[in-house]
Amino acid sequence: MTRKNKILIICITALSILIFVIIIYNRKKTTVLRLGTYSGSSWNVPNAKENKVIDNAIKRFEKENPNVKVEYESGIPKDDYSDWLSENIIKGTQPDVFIIPENDFNLLASTNALMKLDGKVNNIIDTNDFYGSTFKSGQYGGSQYALPFESNPTMMCINKDLLEKEGIKIPDSSWTLDDFYNICSKLTRDTDNNGIIDQFGSTDYTWQMAIAATGSKIFNDEGTKAYFNTTPVKKSLNFISQLNKLSGNYKVTSDDFDEGHVAFSPMTLAQYRTYKPYPYHVSKYSTFSWTCVKMPSLEKNINGTQLSTSLFGVSSKTKNARLSWKFLKLLCDDDNTQQEVFATSQGTSVLKRVMESSATKSLLKDDDFGSNALSVDTLNTMMDNAVNEPKFKKYNSVEEKADYLITKAISNNNIDTELANIQKSIEDELK
Repeated sequence: MTRKNKILIICITALSILIFVIIIYNRKKTTVLRLGTYSGSSWNVPNAKENKVIDNAIKRFEKENPNVKVEYESGIPKDDYSDWLSENIIKGTQPDVFIIPENDFNLLASTNALMKLDGKVNNIIDTNDFYGSTFKSGQYGGSQYALPFESNPTMMCINKDLLEKEGIKIPDSSWTLDDFYNICSKLTRDTDNNGIIDQFGSTDYTWQMAIAATGSKIFNDEGTKAYFNTTPVKKSLNFISQLNKLSGNYKVTSDDFDEGHVAFSPMTLAQYRTYKPYPYHVSKYSTFSWTCVKMPSLEKNINGTQLSTSLFGVSSKTKNARLSWKFLKLLCDDDNTQQEVFATSQGTSVLKRVMESSATKSLLKDDDFGSNALSVDTLNTMMDNAVNEPKFKKYNSVEEKADYLITKAISNNNIDTELANIQKSIEDELK
């Protein structure tokens, strides 16, 4: 063997050993995926099983990916989470995957803090598996920036005892705003003849709910135009004014409902699932029988259900894009995870097939909700084409201003004369 051949063999052997060492090293090297989340419920109700879904998803993910470790900082209160995430983004230490604070999605999407998911969404998942409104909640400017994790529709809670005492039938999911108003009108009265109204139709029904019920829009999708001084919006706001006038000068509160003096009060599904069964029922609404139905709407073909959805997204700065997407998909588009969301949390799964599963039907049956109260069909009716908040950068600030101005005008009984001024004020904010 020539000297040249010996050197070649030595080089090949050394290179083979080096490649082998690199492969072994990479197999043993652990990739850390950082997760951002907060403790407790997304819906501000008691939750004894906080982070159980997340912890179980992490265990499954780490088992399927032996060299990956998912870590998160535990114990961050929901109220502090937005500041915590903002500070980490500023410092460049943001997590790879994180739950998006409820009022921060528009800002994070518009400032490129979130990775666009369009390519993944179009090629890997079937968007029809999700409820349409939940999936759209993760869209901004025509692109997908987040996936839905859990949803929380608003329903109308009904004091059954009060309606039955007055001989009024419990409304079904097809009831209208006229039905709602007429029942409230019949119920609002002085029951003990002392000259003071002490029984009421409704409380906490907001102008935003009336807008949703009529199918009206107060902004265009781009957030460049406002529609407050329009006939549909005027009708919605006048409905609120007429509803409020039923109780005279008395401000009906949630305490009045809790004490059994009010027929209707909007309630989220999370509140319903928390306070309907034992043990929280005993401390909240134990003095009367109650149930929930879909929110009323102007017409039967309009879904007036307002929907809140918690979202998970991927940081645009992540160095582990493939693994981050894989974990995001496990959280939001996996039957086992989403079934556990419905079983241990208080909202709904975002997947239709999970909500229609036999496990979900059994859970609703075993949850002591009572007959004709909450069913898969009822939830599907609420979730189909439910109403999302608009998605543009200035939405939160202009909506807050509009809420102040409209609430003040309704209180002063001059909504018709003030709408033109409100329209101009909001348009100035949008510029």
